[in-house]
Amino acid sequence: MDAKDKLFVEIKEETQDRFGIICLSCLVNLAKIEELKDFAEENQILLSIDTKSKPDYLRDFVYHFHKKFDENKTIGKEYESSVDYMGKTLLANEDIRKYLSELDFISKRELSDKFADFCADLEIAVYDASEISDYSLDLYLTRRTPLLRTEAVFVRTGVELTLEEYEKILELIKKSSKVATWTVFVTTPLGIYNIGLEKIINDMEDLRVWLYYVNPIHKEIYGITKGKKNKDYDTEIRDKYMNKLPREPIRAPSQVVKISKYYFSESDSYSTKNFTLYELTSKNHPDKREFDKKTRSNYSDLFKSIIFIDNNSGMPLFTYSKESDEGIDTLVSGFLSAMDNFVSELSTETSSLNEINYKGFYVQGDGGEKVKAALFLKSSADKILKERLKYLIKKFESEYESEIEKFRSKGDVSFFQNNKDIAEEVRNILKV
Repeated sequence: MDAKDKLFVEIKEETQDRFGIICLSCLVNLAKIEELKDFAEENQILLSIDTKSKPDYLRDFVYHFHKKFDENKTIGKEYESSVDYMGKTLLANEDIRKYLSELDFISKRELSDKFADFCADLEIAVYDASEISDYSLDLYLTRRTPLLRTEAVFVRTGVELTLEEYEKILELIKKSSKVATWTVFVTTPLGIYNIGLEKIINDMEDLRVWLYYVNPIHKEIYGITKGKKNKDYDTEIRDKYMNKLPREPIRAPSQVVKISKYYFSESDSYSTKNFTLYELTSKNHPDKREFDKKTRSNYSDLFKSIIFIDNNSGMPLFTYSKESDEGIDTLVSGFLSAMDNFVSELSTETSSLNEINYKGFYVQGDGGEKVKAALFLKSSADKILKERLKYLIKKFESEYESEIEKFRSKGDVSFFQNNKDIAEEVRNILKV
């Protein structure tokens, strides 16, 4: 074992008693080799002659940042540890930082479902509260032990959890304290990164909130803060609110079969000193992980085609179909010539639409500030797919803003035609 391997093992052993929200090994494994090479060059990291694989790069990075942390007193004072130093430097790099999206859920409903499965295994009934305007809750939990215990749950993905949205959440948490015994906030590693671990812990403890994060890569759920009973909890207000809940829960208490596929350790949860923002490797998974982005969900069976349409001109920018099919190509062409009414309904101010039946297919639409999209399906889209479509539109507008403007000024669609990168994004985000 050489010096770099020895140091890697030592740091792993030294940090075994703490759980990092963001796994640096995962980020390195998600990145492309070219991106890791560029990062090494940018930070003047001396690579070993035999460095070829991603674990090799991780080992070299660990050695470099540990050495600088040890030798430079200024760096030693600025960062909590060499792992903290390495994590912050990695995420200062735009090419690496983009992989934080893999530590998040595209759809809030998917995140809610994972947490609901976890609750059902704890013999808790989970109700969908998202359609009730009062208190703006996402989920409502009930359990009799034998007294009725209730929990008001707020759920936010990392993409949703901007600093502005976080301030709104804090106000909503304060207002909702009357309606349930406890309050719960659920987010993801990206959400915690956006706000800052120390800040979110302090705020949740001040508000007596149970804080959980759900990690889709590690498939794990951890409780960070242990909540306390709401001081102004009011049973009359609770009862009035519960009368508005759906008659049936989205998850009933599971007493026989375990529903959740996510790892949870109660003994490791609910102690803030156990958690840090970065960890070198996962405590529950091997160092070398393969990330299969080709995994498909059942949406591959529903999907036929998608069209992105420029808001200004109403002209198509990009079309992608699941497979070469003259029938679907003809269908899309016909839809484009008859889509004026549909496109005009794709308001940027509302997401509550927009499904029509067109020649035997379901067409689900949504709109952003610059483009609209029409999704051709064999059957109606569920809430998760609708949320994924909305996310895809925002990402399309963000990544291709300059190309959209170029199209508007010159009418040139050559960039979008048969663009393999856009097609891959469609497949990955919509899971088709």
